[in-house]
Amino acid sequence: MAFQTIPVQITGPSYQSRSRPLSSQVTQNWYQQFDEKGKDPFVLLPFPGLKLLGGEAGKDRGFHRMAEVLYQVKGTSLYVIDKLGVHTLKGTIPGTGRAIMADDGINMFIVADLKVWRFSNDTDQVTQVTDVNITGAKSVDFFNNQFIYTFDRFSTVSNVGDGSAASGLNIIGEETLPDDLVRDFVYDEIIYRCGVRSIVGWYNSGVGSPPIERLQGRIFTVGLGAINSVASTDQAFYWLGDDFAIYRASGGNEERVSTDAISNELQKYIGVSDAIGNTFTLEGQNFYMITFPSGNKTFVMNESLGANGWFELSCGVNSPLESSRYQGQTIINAYGKNIVADADNGNVYVLDFDTYTNNSDPLQRVRVTQSVNGDLVGAKGKRIQMSCLKIIMESGVGLIAGQGDNPRIMIEYSDDGGNSWNGGSWPRVGRLGEFTLQVEWFNLGSFYERIFRVSTTDPVNYSIYSATIDLRRAGK
Repeated sequence: MAFQTIPVQITGPSYQSRSRPLSSQVTQNWYQQFDEKGKDPFVLLPFPGLKLLGGEAGKDRGFHRMAEVLYQVKGTSLYVIDKLGVHTLKGTIPGTGRAIMADDGINMFIVADLKVWRFSNDTDQVTQVTDVNITGAKSVDFFNNQFIYTFDRFSTVSNVGDGSAASGLNIIGEETLPDDLVRDFVYDEIIYRCGVRSIVGWYNSGVGSPPIERLQGRIFTVGLGAINSVASTDQAFYWLGDDFAIYRASGGNEERVSTDAISNELQKYIGVSDAIGNTFTLEGQNFYMITFPSGNKTFVMNESLGANGWFELSCGVNSPLESSRYQGQTIINAYGKNIVADADNGNVYVLDFDTYTNNSDPLQRVRVTQSVNGDLVGAKGKRIQMSCLKIIMESGVGLIAGQGDNPRIMIEYSDDGGNSWNGGSWPRVGRLGEFTLQVEWFNLGSFYERIFRVSTTDPVNYSIYSATIDLRRAGK
């Protein structure tokens, strides 16, 4: 029987099920994007590297942008950061917990460790809020010229135009689904009151005190599993549910966007309540990123692809299936850039497509494919033989000198579902200008089921478009 040249999907999301033979797909530090002109529907593009912008000592506790100016709570300090990365100290924010911030364009209120702080552009000072109706809040957001502070069983609405004061009668309870509150989150002019087991939408009715009423039909029967997992794009808002799944909503219905594999992974962690959610945009596409410090893992979803758009971000060079979480803990758009705060030190970076390292540290990219078996040549359950694997990718991307002047990728295969890896080849991708070079691997033997692993640490523009295999049923 002659060999057949068959397209094989080398692109795809991260999806590791409990059973490795069933699915062992990994996409690490690459992301999927629609490829309208390619042979495959998707292309794998290298996630941008981290270019150092600036820094000051202190652990990141959160970014916020007010009046187009970037602020960061770092250690016990509040800094303003300019477009060149220069940090200017503005005041002290005691504690170690994540900071939740909201502003009205002039005043920014910061909730951290059950205390409330105010920074005013008018006075250029940080002061502690001492109003008994506000102190002890867990979160803050801004709605209809008022600030909303969240407590365990109710929310307090500040005085109009003054987030530092509130009436003891100006509160919102919850009678529809009695639930402990985690935080209030404002999205698309609706207050989403996020509880442990439910999320309920409220709106400005213009009647009563406060003039806020429950929005009919806006009840989600899944709660908020991590107070800092909430983040939004212009299309939807996202959160980690109380059931180890990740959700998004843009209207009256919630949609589960995490896969079963991700949910199974999360249940293995020591805890998930410390999860941190961020959203950002790359070349017009929205992404939701969620980091699990206790699980040492970072997942990212391309919004346009939904559940099929998950990939992993990691730092360091590790065993490909034992990656650590991404060092970029918080991401925000400011000054026309995606600015990133380091999880472990005071550095601040810019996501940069022309940078192929994470602040000069190697950036390891890994793709583990779906399985290849006899189904592709009408030999279900039979042993098959492979003569060649060809990967179509960007060639001629080598650097002038140093690591990456003669870039290569490592290709391995596993015939036992990813439990062990055999072989290994380091085909060249092409020195600078070698645009016709093809990535090929020959004489690949026979098997029943096989997956491939592609990995690299060279600091070059590795983009993967498609792949083909030469396959036939093995002889008796």
